[in-house]
Amino acid sequence: MNVPVVLPVARIRIDDAGLLSVSLNDEPHAADETYRRADLQQLLADITNDIGSPIRVEVTESDGTKYVDIATPTDEPLSTDAADPGGEPESPGVRGTGFRPGERVAVAYVLLHETADSRGATTLRLPAAALGRRQGALLLFGLDSLVGTLIEHPA
Repeated sequence: MNVPVVLPVARIRIDDAGLLSVSLNDEPHAADETYRRADLQQLLADITNDIGSPIRVEVTESDGTKYVDIATPTDEPLSTDAADPGGEPESPGVRGTGFRPGERVAVAYVLLHETADSRGATTLRLPAAALGRRQGALLLFGLDSLVGTLIEHPA
């Protein structure tokens, strides 16, 4: 995989209805297509696989909230054809249970584990390389219920 000196930028705006407007390097991308929020992961996989390099992704929600991340090419296309026993399409991701209905759930990558000292304190010194790493565990945390689900090795 070639990594350009300056990453291409995908800007995605999500409207109130969940529809996406997509540009790549400030040029409209697939303007004749209709994408929804659920299509975002596959869309990013398609873009990165097509250009063969990572991209900077800037997502702006309808309320103005912004998210920025880096998307990298996948080894193979994501599949949304699989179905669970209930017959609903299965989307890529992880699943946690025990949360309250309608509750907001936070998602965090666990980069490393550290042991607290005898006073219950710890100091975490992260190397710069660890800040971009996404190979650790994943934590789903219910913001109201305080329920946490640790997923050791997310797919």
